[in-house]
Amino acid sequence: MSDSTNKTQRPSRLRKQLILPAEHGSWSWLLVPFLVGTAVAETFNLPVILVLLGGLAAFLLRQPATVWLKVRQGRGRSSDEPLARRLMLLLGGIVLLCGVGLLLYGRIVMLSLLLPFAALLLAYVQVGRSRQTTRTLHMELIGAAGLALMAPAAMLAAIGTSYPAVWLVWGLMAAQNVLGVFYVRQRIADTHERPFNRQPLLWSHVAGLVVVGGTAVAGLIPWLAVLPFVGFLLRAFWTVQRPRPIDNIKKFGFQEVGVELLGGALIAAGYLL
Repeated sequence: MSDSTNKTQRPSRLRKQLILPAEHGSWSWLLVPFLVGTAVAETFNLPVILVLLGGLAAFLLRQPATVWLKVRQGRGRSSDEPLARRLMLLLGGIVLLCGVGLLLYGRIVMLSLLLPFAALLLAYVQVGRSRQTTRTLHMELIGAAGLALMAPAAMLAAIGTSYPAVWLVWGLMAAQNVLGVFYVRQRIADTHERPFNRQPLLWSHVAGLVVVGGTAVAGLIPWLAVLPFVGFLLRAFWTVQRPRPIDNIKKFGFQEVGVELLGGALIAAGYLL
């Protein structure tokens, strides 16, 4: 029996590839919106805890589901299929229990999140089926906006009613996440010396600041929430001047988490002050 066959048949162990997403920065795209939504709502109760647990389970569900799908398509280790399936059932069960718990707690208003979630999921699936060279970028952008739904989820769970700030905070957190995707991808491309169109990085940040600034002028969001986007634009100007390779990828990752936290803190402070 060949070595490759032995590798395929060997019982699978719980490896991080089966449970943890490959995009480590996506943790901040999930948790920072949750923290901001909880802070703006100024409430931390059982429904908010259920949102956190359900959101984390849904977030982790993608990885074993991806592994399982690859095995079914003949592109993965067959020995990974049973464990990936069990993880899917476990995490899916947690998501279901948290959802039922929220409904039993009277948080029917959270069903309003199904519409934006379904729209983003449909877009994600459609992009995934395409053969465009920018498919991965588009999928990351959609995923980043989707993870930002943790902000309105926390706010709706905390209060139990919808109000305009719920969706405006989602817009702010989605914008912060999306701009982070453009910036990180540019820096990674510079590190690997890959050709990369730098214009989307710059103009996405310009558009982000214009939209957020205009929303503040209209009195819909606090002015302090604009400050992070000024910083993001200045960072984009610095990046487009010339290639900016990453010296230490781990340090860079922590720096990005810090930037996300600082941006979220300023947005939350704007609502609280």
